[in-house]
Amino acid sequence: MTTTVSYILKKSTEQTLGALKGILAKGEAHAKAINCDEAGMLAQRLAPDMFALPRQVQIACDTVARGAARLAGLDMPSFPDTEQTFAELIARCDKAIAYVNAIEDAKIDATAKTTLQIPMGSVTLPMTGEQYLQGFVLTNLHFHAAMAYALLRKQSVQIGKRDYLVPA
Repeated sequence: MTTTVSYILKKSTEQTLGALKGILAKGEAHAKAINCDEAGMLAQRLAPDMFALPRQVQIACDTVARGAARLAGLDMPSFPDTEQTFAELIARCDKAIAYVNAIEDAKIDATAKTTLQIPMGSVTLPMTGEQYLQGFVLTNLHFHAAMAYALLRKQSVQIGKRDYLVPA
């Protein structure tokens, strides 16, 4: 049996964003337990030039949703970046998972060996659908999910590797 691009994309999205939802829920519970303003927790950065937690989550979600659309030859979805609470960020993850899962597998798989033109800033890079999934979509998904994990861990939220690996 061959593992398809759609299978890898959908399972990775469910697993990583599912785990991110659990991490965010623990962040929300921690904020309540220590009587901390959510806005303060969400505004933290690992370094001055890095994004805060909401943007990390938004990018993780956008990466898979837009990646799925590009692979399927669909118009890019637009999700306004308005989340200001843990609950809204969890809902954003749900929305991205639902979007990716709603796309027909055959549409995603049709571009596995096709060279796509991927815009990256001022350049466009040619990549097959498989290369785009492995070298861009999944890499960015995992990077931004890990940054969200690190931002909460830095603030003493009781999460560990298992939380990052296991969907809520």
